[in-house]
Amino acid sequence: MAPRDDRILRITRTDDPPGLRLEGELDAARHGDISEALRALPADTAEIRLDLAGLRFIDLGALSLLSGFGTGRRLVMDRLSPEVANVIETLGWERLPGLVRGTEGTA
Repeated sequence: MAPRDDRILRITRTDDPPGLRLEGELDAARHGDISEALRALPADTAEIRLDLAGLRFIDLGALSLLSGFGTGRRLVMDRLSPEVANVIETLGWERLPGLVRGTEGTA
C-alpha cells in the first residue's frame, strides 16, 4: 500500500511491526481512509501497531472506529503525541476496548 497523503492526514504502512504510522489530523472526513488502511493489513496479524507520534488531532468517532477494529486483534497505540494522549486520557482508556497503550515517547 502506497502512503496516503492528502496534506491533512498521512497514512504509511509499516511492516516491522505490522501496522500504520499516522501523521496529521484524523477527523470525520478521513474515517474511510483509516478504515481502508486497516482492512488492507494482513488478516492473520494478531497485533496491529499504530505509531501516533505525528498525529496532532483525533476525533471521538475515529477513536471509536479504532476501538472497534478487528475481532480478536489488539490495536496498540505507540508514541502518542501529547495532543492525542490528552484526548484519550480525558476520555479514559477504559472506554476504548480493544485499544492498548504501547511504547511511550513522542516525536
